[in-house]
Amino acid sequence: MAAWAGAQHVSGVMLLEDPSGTMTLPQVLDAERAGRFRAGDTNVGMTTSAFWMRFTIPPYPHAPGAAFWFDTGNRTLQEIALYQPDGHGGWRHAATGSTQPFAQRPLPTDQFVFPITLQQGADTVLYLRVRSTAYMGIIVQPRIWQPQAYMEHMEWERTGWHIYLGMAASLAGFYLMLWLYLREIDHLLYVLSLASIVFATCSALGGYGAAYALYWPDAPRFEQSAWVGAILAAGLFPVLFITRLADLWRRLPRLNLTLRWLVILNTVVASAILLVFWLHPGTSAALQQQLFIVGWLVWQPIFPLVLSGVVYVAWRGDRMARFILVAYLPAVMASAWTSVENLRGMPPTLSLLMWGAAFELLVMALALADRFHCERLDTFAARQAMLNNLRQSEQELERKVMQRTLELNAEQKRTKELLYNILPVELADELSATGRAQPARHESATVLFTDFAGFTALASTMPADRMIAELNDIFAAFDDIADECGIEKIKTIGDAYMAAAGLPKPCADHAQRCVRAGMKMIAYVEQRNHSHAFKWTLRVGIHSGPVVAGVVGKRKYAFDIWGDTVNIASRMESAGAGMKVNVSAYTSDLAGDAFQCEYRGKVAAKGKGDIDMYFVVGERTGT
Repeated sequence: MAAWAGAQHVSGVMLLEDPSGTMTLPQVLDAERAGRFRAGDTNVGMTTSAFWMRFTIPPYPHAPGAAFWFDTGNRTLQEIALYQPDGHGGWRHAATGSTQPFAQRPLPTDQFVFPITLQQGADTVLYLRVRSTAYMGIIVQPRIWQPQAYMEHMEWERTGWHIYLGMAASLAGFYLMLWLYLREIDHLLYVLSLASIVFATCSALGGYGAAYALYWPDAPRFEQSAWVGAILAAGLFPVLFITRLADLWRRLPRLNLTLRWLVILNTVVASAILLVFWLHPGTSAALQQQLFIVGWLVWQPIFPLVLSGVVYVAWRGDRMARFILVAYLPAVMASAWTSVENLRGMPPTLSLLMWGAAFELLVMALALADRFHCERLDTFAARQAMLNNLRQSEQELERKVMQRTLELNAEQKRTKELLYNILPVELADELSATGRAQPARHESATVLFTDFAGFTALASTMPADRMIAELNDIFAAFDDIADECGIEKIKTIGDAYMAAAGLPKPCADHAQRCVRAGMKMIAYVEQRNHSHAFKWTLRVGIHSGPVVAGVVGKRKYAFDIWGDTVNIASRMESAGAGMKVNVSAYTSDLAGDAFQCEYRGKVAAKGKGDIDMYFVVGERTGT
């Protein structure tokens, strides 16, 4: 016995299929004598038949009465019973299964383990009856253990399992609080992904660890439901978490759509298995196993597709995808190794999967922390950029304000200049300052009117654009003359031009100013007639007296004057002669010191009777 310690794999199994599941041990012994047992593999797979397995255990050197344990390597079978010789020519047996509470197992172990006694000096024959009445197939990986070695092995596995659970619980608690504080969905998805992976690690396909024994020993149906329920959760939350973390939904939309449909199908199939399992326990094994095969086919491409997407994104330089690859590499390697062990008929090293999952959870937690750190740096950089942008915007705003101020000042200057062109300077300033111009009465002012004789007849033969151009040239020259002589242009009415002096700012020589302007206007027209095809005949009339001046209008301001003086000045013009300045007696008296005037006599003026009128002959010499 000293040469043999720990566990020994059992090989050389003989199989007998019992489709009805009703055969008894005597019937099995008769079948053996009839040669119906066949050599086969203990991993039978999906079937609803019961199977009898015959094991021949060679003799091992041991002390009389030494006990051994027969480990089936299975946790999921609904019916499992071991028959062994009782040493008196009979048989004793022990039965258990996943439909029974944990306390009814022959030994308090996570897998189905039976105590056995090996014969000395002869082979020991064992018969194991197994049957699946639910969605899991028949997989048996028998080993013979020394009890102490098995207990040490189980204790080591449970210690590692508790460490794994403690680490997972710490990470879950930390990131759950982080989610409650930050309300970022990634942290919640990590917690759900972690919980589903832990649940799957402890329960899927029979699980490992002591979850059943410690947490729900009296709920065998829940234990069986947890196996496929874990697959449902593990196919949902980790996929959502990884695809979101690697941003696959945006970078690889077609792959993301395929994964979405696979996850939906996996959820539907797993839910269907659970529904059938709970509604028809023990009588729907064939349907459950068919659904399980469909679910297995749907499940298989999910994580390879996720991994391929992550590899592609990592190859494109994504930092988070590289974290994910590092996290899942040990889990992928552990899965590959346990698959090789299953193919070779060896019990899988489940602890590799557990530690691979633990490494995955830890690295993914570091990935989230790294992402949080990068986001914090990005936030800081964004704040700095925002501050820089604000400074630049402030400087740009100041520059624009200064530019707009200069433009506004220029516009105000242009507006004021335009207003000066419309109104007298004094009234324009008053209007700008107060919003209105106060009307005023001027006791002594002079009003000038000009008109073109025969204008109506001339306009009927002249093209409109030419007529406007002619008038514009002449009136522009009159404006210059008015500025030169210091008189205020009032307005133009058709072919008439009206101006005044002595307002709005009073002056003593208002009469001379208007007479001088009238003479210059006639001189300009005479000179112009020499060089232009159209010959104009200008009449000028001037009168002096009191007037009222003011600004009228709401949208278009207009400076105007009113009073009888204006009417008489108009009569002076209409009663005058072509190319002559016709003035009233009052104006003649006021301007007589500077201009020589010729008396015309009393001339009839419409609506005014006979009025003394004078033609201005010219400016006096020496003045």
